[in-house]
Amino acid sequence: MSAPPAVWSVAPGADEDEVSGLLARLAERLGLNTPQITNGSIMLPADYPRVARALDEVEPDWEELLVPPVA
Repeated sequence: MSAPPAVWSVAPGADEDEVSGLLARLAERLGLNTPQITNGSIMLPADYPRVARALDEVEPDWEELLVPPVA
């Protein structure tokens, strides 16, 4: 059984078009379907280290666009 997805958030003030572009690049890097933004939330794999590494590779300043899940 795979882990349930983690809920990430669009950062306050982030441009949703920029976030969408980031998510498309991230999905390509991770081999996933592009996640949808729903009410400012994004479902991503629960493997935080893997997702964070991929984000660093596709957008070094991703913290300006996405907020990781709170543990």
